Amino acid sequence: MEPKSRYEELKEQVHLHNFRYHVLDAPIISDLEYDRLLNELKAIEAEHPDWITPDSPTRRAGAAPLDKFAKVRHPAPILSLSNAFGAEDTRAWFERIKRLDPRVASAKFVVEPKIDGLSIVLHYRDGIFVQGATRGNGEIGEDVTVNLRTIKSIPLRIPVDKDGPQPPAHLVLRGEVFIPIEDFAKLNRKLQEAGAKTYLNPRNTAAGSLRQLDPSLTASRPLTLLVYQIVHSEGSAVPTSQWEILEFLRALGFPVTDVARRFDDLESAIEYTKTWQTRRDELSFETDGMVIKIDDLEMAADLGFVGKDPRGAIAYKFPAREVTTKLEDLRVNVGRTGVLTP
Repeated sequence: MEPKSRYEELKEQVHLHNFRYHVLDAPIISDLEYDRLLNELKAIEAEHPDWITPDSPTRRAGAAPLDKFAKVRHPAPILSLSNAFGAEDTRAWFERIKRLDPRVASAKFVVEPKIDGLSIVLHYRDGIFVQGATRGNGEIGEDVTVNLRTIKSIPLRIPVDKDGPQPPAHLVLRGEVFIPIEDFAKLNRKLQEAGAKTYLNPRNTAAGSLRQLDPSLTASRPLTLLVYQIVHSEGSAVPTSQWEILEFLRALGFPVTDVARRFDDLESAIEYTKTWQTRRDELSFETDGMVIKIDDLEMAADLGFVGKDPRGAIAYKFPAREVTTKLEDLRVNVGRTGVLTP
């Protein structure tokens, strides 16, 4: 096989194995075989550096540290949601939007987990990941492209499977970057064993990890993500229902939640949401609720906004966790001036 053809084949294989390992959690080759493929790819790139493209799996290692982050204007506002504290609040939201648009009475709903992470915006042009930014103030975020490249669950080229659907020429997605609870515990154990300072919670750790000026530090953290929204697209048409959007993104090779469900009426959506109130510890990530969305995205868009909150979706918040702790000891330090500090 010609070296250039082998190079393209290796890129495709490594992308596929990254997807199966980091997104599907279903690898089909051993770590040793994967390393062999990646090392062969690196060797070809060392001989032919002019062949290297932005979607090469070797680009995940990061780049030189940045002086600061550039600003990125989002193609559409990246908004937050208004909250509902329980079923009655959710029903009140439904009644309000039903008065605005009678079609809401027969709407379908999609329920998704509300991930406690960091919102990010991903740009793809002709199937290649070209830019990623933080949410920022909703209109302007920070360019963290080089850091996002280090997250192996983010595909650098779509579709990951060559038989998957073709993406629009320009596709902009929204997702949430987070550190899984189990990986966060492992990270803190390693830090503790090394005598280093441990972190307080996964959310702040993920946010701090993504906003490192040195991408190699980001690469060392167990970051992953889930995507759930198309912010903007140009070229071929995209689905017009939230449920079909999730299926489309999954088919392209993006990690998408497996606990999302679609329901024919609001009460069924509420009942499903309630089940996660006592089962939230079964999720791999921190969450403080679920999001209930109108499935028909055109209908949701027609409902407009209240301030900066879209009317077509609501965050059903779970009650705050309450625990009892026992104070086992109290130690007091005496300062030079006699000040006592517990």
